[in-house]
Amino acid sequence: MTAAVIAGLTLASALPALAVPAAAAGQTLTYSDYGTERGVQGIALTKFAEQLQDMTDGDLKLRITFGGALIALRDVLRGVGDGVADMGTVVAVSTPIELFNFRVGDLPMGSSDPWVGMKVMQELAATNETIKREFAAQNVRLIANFTTTAVVLICTEPVKTLADLNGRKVRANPPHSLAFEAFGAIPVSVAFTDVYQSLDRGLIDCAQTYIPAIIPFRHFEVAKHVTILDFGQNLGFGAVMNERSFQRLPADRQATLLKAASDLATASARLNVETTASARTQLEAAYGVTFHALSADDHARLLDAGKITVDAFLDKGDPAVLEQFQALQATYQAEFEREGYPWARK
Repeated sequence: MTAAVIAGLTLASALPALAVPAAAAGQTLTYSDYGTERGVQGIALTKFAEQLQDMTDGDLKLRITFGGALIALRDVLRGVGDGVADMGTVVAVSTPIELFNFRVGDLPMGSSDPWVGMKVMQELAATNETIKREFAAQNVRLIANFTTTAVVLICTEPVKTLADLNGRKVRANPPHSLAFEAFGAIPVSVAFTDVYQSLDRGLIDCAQTYIPAIIPFRHFEVAKHVTILDFGQNLGFGAVMNERSFQRLPADRQATLLKAASDLATASARLNVETTASARTQLEAAYGVTFHALSADDHARLLDAGKITVDAFLDKGDPAVLEQFQALQATYQAEFEREGYPWARK
């Protein structure tokens, strides 16, 4: 059974059934996503759409367009704000000016656990006034935060040490790219959707990616080496909704939508946790991918280089955002270590 199928089965049970008042008959909300239906994100969004329809006896539907066919990834924030789509998946690295403070979640620090990261950003976006203003200025609201899972490198040749990065052409998102550059990596700007072709043609040697994404995007076909970094996640990443579309819904429907979106975020984190392990097994056993890990000394040096990215954030960002982000990281990591995942608690 593939990781994607396992993920789909898990999500079906992870999203609880909710009683929802009926909306206007035949109401359809549109959603733009850059990814593929095959991955965890695509499966989660598809199940979310099915859940909304079931909860409203078919009166509220969600029509999802995958592959950036409705709105290109870099334009989703503006497109949803302008009403081209009611909802969409936003990746903050594509809008570095508009969502600068929200990108605190991309700093290579804190927990690499998907549930911890998701909870941190859900609360931060809901309570931090600076981040709330960033979204409001774009006429959108964040309804669910996603996580990429832990950042890894996939490469055409092994990267076993930081010295191996020297001279390698690496596709990575800021701020992680700043740390890689400190060890001689050559940054190359490539959209995530173009990573396969870029690796295949030799335009890049390595790409920042995430274990659950490697199979659905088929990166394993053109690169056979993955380096585990334990270097944070990309958490500036989630589902936004046009504010006018949200306000047009009745108050009870708004509450239900937000509850369902919160459940979606939790279920997506659960899928990522469970799929990461199964995807790694499948990559090694079925696709011949070799996994590498940095030594303890190299990992410490990488974390130290990550401080460059914090300084860069503070040049323009709100220090209070960083302070709250770090405090929430500590809070939810402690909860995780004390109680485990919420779906496994008695």
